[in-house]
Amino acid sequence: MPRVTRLVMLISAVSLFMSAPSAAQMVDCVVEVDYEAVSTTHKDLLRNFQSDVSNYVNNYNWGEGNPEEKVACILNIFIRSAIGENRYSAQVFVGSSRPIYNIQENTAVIRLMDELWEFGYIQDRPFEHNLYTYQSVASFLDFYMLLIMGFDYDTYEKLGGTPYFQMASEIASKGRSRGENGWYVTGGTYSRARLVDELLTPAGIAVRSASWEYHFNGLDSLSIDPQTGYANMLGALESMGTVRQKIDPLNLVIRSFFETKYLEIAAKFNEYADPAVYITLSRIDPAH
Repeated sequence: MPRVTRLVMLISAVSLFMSAPSAAQMVDCVVEVDYEAVSTTHKDLLRNFQSDVSNYVNNYNWGEGNPEEKVACILNIFIRSAIGENRYSAQVFVGSSRPIYNIQENTAVIRLMDELWEFGYIQDRPFEHNLYTYQSVASFLDFYMLLIMGFDYDTYEKLGGTPYFQMASEIASKGRSRGENGWYVTGGTYSRARLVDELLTPAGIAVRSASWEYHFNGLDSLSIDPQTGYANMLGALESMGTVRQKIDPLNLVIRSFFETKYLEIAAKFNEYADPAVYITLSRIDPAH
């Protein structure tokens, strides 16, 4: 089902009908690279890295539908050190957002910090899109672009991101088989493999379903029917709280959701009729 066309379901709730553009194929990704931690020699060797990454992610069709409707995202790459010949370690912040229906406002969809990226880079050697072969730069970028698409689709269609998460999971498996950092499932800390594995578990599926309810039937409904929109948002958050308490208190998908959304949740419920809602929110997300 097309990405924004799914919003027609909202309109039908109040007997309005409209057409909408189709799904985003591409991303509009701002890529920033910080080289300050490495020597002048390595800065020179990496001088084309930012543009290479930007061209790679922005000039490729990641999804299905209208290529003119792009998913907004950002990659902030902090090069930490050179760890060998043409090899580097980095921290990467990954973020994405999408518009809220019928208002001039965006909502953050993911905000992730990956601290364990190690990669090889040789200037003037282009990255290649190949989901069947592991490459330290291309596979890492493929993984996160697929995550961005999956999370975005999940906000418009219930579990709509599953095919993208499945492809990301295959990349994680290839990374593990190569013994690369960041691709192993870890206990209590973030890793690429742990996140994508949890997205496809029953607990992760329950959280993703609640995320769709929060965005599509909640945020996107506020301009049409605020009472229903708030009720759906709160119901979705309570569903996540149930998963956390009864199924998996350490679930990384839930933690990532609230780390991305807690400021928005606090701000949106400022307009809620009953201020006691913050007692409920504090129970659901005690960390914030």
